[in-house]
Amino acid sequence: MRLIVITGMLHQPKARFTQALIEVLSAKTDRLALIDNSDAPLAIAGLRRQRLAGGCVCCSLAPALISQLGRLDADYAILPVSAQADSGALATILDGLRSEDLQITTVSLIDRLAQTHNPYLARKLKAYSDIQVYEPFDFSEAVHAALGLEALPG
Repeated sequence: MRLIVITGMLHQPKARFTQALIEVLSAKTDRLALIDNSDAPLAIAGLRRQRLAGGCVCCSLAPALISQLGRLDADYAILPVSAQADSGALATILDGLRSEDLQITTVSLIDRLAQTHNPYLARKLKAYSDIQVYEPFDFSEAVHAALGLEALPG
């Protein structure tokens, strides 16, 4: 299974990126799941969804995430993470889950506000992610990078 983890501060860009991933992945497989730990529930119809609310998958909900991933029967899973997530703690948990059967890609959406008003947070998001996407967000390129696909022409 391939898990794509989406981190960052702003809810709306994470929701839009999640939707963009779903659109591309839905054409590839019907075995797609959403594990929703975002700050507000994502409303996405026609997709298996498990909401992990009331905490963050980097700490209080880590056991629930590990359990959910162990039971999940999917080719791809998308995990938008709460803005409260600590990038370092999340990276530690994800590193412990990586295996031949579970490939993990972490995408950080780094907005201008984080870059200018909280550069430490922006550096942390960058340090603990495989792919960084900066505002203004280009989701087409980011989706292709996250899935390891060639960029679209034009």
